[in-house]
Amino acid sequence: MSYTATMDIEKSISSENSNANMMTVEIPVINPSAIQIETTTISTTQTPPPTPADTVDFKTKSSSTPLAQMDTVEPQTQTQQQMQSSSTTTTTMTSTKDKMDTDPALANFKVLYVLTQLCGLTMIVLMGSWIGVHMGGLGGTDNPRLEFNWHPLLMTIGLIFLYGNAILVYRGFRSTRKKALKITHASIHMGAFILTVIALKTVFDSHNLAKTPIPNMYSLHSWLGLSAVILFCLQYVVGFAAYLVPGAKESLKATIMPLHIYFGLFGFVLAIASALMGITEKAIFSVENYSNLPSSGVMVNLCGVLYVVFGGLVVYLATNPAYKRKPIPEDTALLTNGAE
Repeated sequence: MSYTATMDIEKSISSENSNANMMTVEIPVINPSAIQIETTTISTTQTPPPTPADTVDFKTKSSSTPLAQMDTVEPQTQTQQQMQSSSTTTTTMTSTKDKMDTDPALANFKVLYVLTQLCGLTMIVLMGSWIGVHMGGLGGTDNPRLEFNWHPLLMTIGLIFLYGNAILVYRGFRSTRKKALKITHASIHMGAFILTVIALKTVFDSHNLAKTPIPNMYSLHSWLGLSAVILFCLQYVVGFAAYLVPGAKESLKATIMPLHIYFGLFGFVLAIASALMGITEKAIFSVENYSNLPSSGVMVNLCGVLYVVFGGLVVYLATNPAYKRKPIPEDTALLTNGAE
């Protein structure tokens, strides 16, 4: 074999070896890069579990939430507070009513209050019976003598029975809202005022329209009776302006209240005293043989006794501190809403 042939063989072998070496070099370069890409992909897709530090950071971030998110939480808190407040008010109302139902002093009040109403109704029925049976009944302006009989009946209903009930309305219906009691108090007084005006008209008509006119306003009964009516009207006007018309100052109301209570009771007692004088005067003029105490005389005397009993019960119930009406939660809620 010649030297040239030998060199050609070695070159071919070396070229093959170089090609083989190049292949072996290319494979390791590709595989690590592929493995690196897969590793990178896996590392980006995996999510590590939360650590205590992450939890702390979350709480810290949540505590620094924007104001807009806090605003959405505040109405819920206010709603919960309002619900708690309403439930507390309901509980207070229930406990207050339970105390009122179990208070022995109020149990006595209820008994005396019912007795007062029965006494007042009996007084009206007895006066109506006395007028219907022994005084000839009722009449109009064409019969002045019978028209007069409206006077004692309407005064008994208005200036005694209704007047007394208007005084007791706050204590008799103590679980009712004060605003409703004010309106009821004023309404009963208005009814008493209307009946009183009609009663005054009938007595003046009976004097002026009689065949022989009778003088007016000469007796002590007429003086005290008219004084009671005037005081009643002044009480109504002052009380209406101070406690029902909006705008009166609380200091003014507090100053007027003791006077309003005193003169209200004074006018009521004065009306009863005047009524006692009036029926006594009428009995002396109209009941035959009054000194022998006929049935007509007994009936009119019983009316007078019932006047006194009814008046005494009203004054006692209205002045006993144990029976005083205590404020209820509805009164406080009403004042709060009005202030808001």
